[in-house]
Amino acid sequence: MPRKRPKKLDQLLGSQRLQQFADFTEQHQRWQQLMRDCFAKQPLAELISQCEVVAVSAPSLIIKVSSAAVGQRIKTEQERIITYFQTHATPAITRLEIRIRPGRQASATPPPPAQPKPAQNESDTVRKLREQAALCEEPLRSQLLALADKYDA
Repeated sequence: MPRKRPKKLDQLLGSQRLQQFADFTEQHQRWQQLMRDCFAKQPLAELISQCEVVAVSAPSLIIKVSSAAVGQRIKTEQERIITYFQTHATPAITRLEIRIRPGRQASATPPPPAQPKPAQNESDTVRKLREQAALCEEPLRSQLLALADKYDA
């Protein structure tokens, strides 16, 4: 099967799909700015970094949030947000949808840092295996002793 010839750069830059993507990106940035302005005028200014406008399509404004708690705070100001977007956005907004999509920054407690493995020589490991074997019953005891013998050799 013959391969298609690669498109030239000016063909790609002038394509309709690229223009649609550029238009959507520009529109998305406008929606984000509208949300920032709206939240700044509401008691929601500290939540701006945890929210993102996903889409504005009549009659819905869809906002992605990092947690259910953030979503609940936004829901309490739902009417004000809808009113703000009705006066400033092109499509008519009558409903607010909240989508919870936790991200890395959304976790309340960061994961613990990976503990570096302590530098131990094999004899120390063998000693600990034998100590643990002395505390265990069969068949675990014999398995631990066999493992210690394997490392001891």
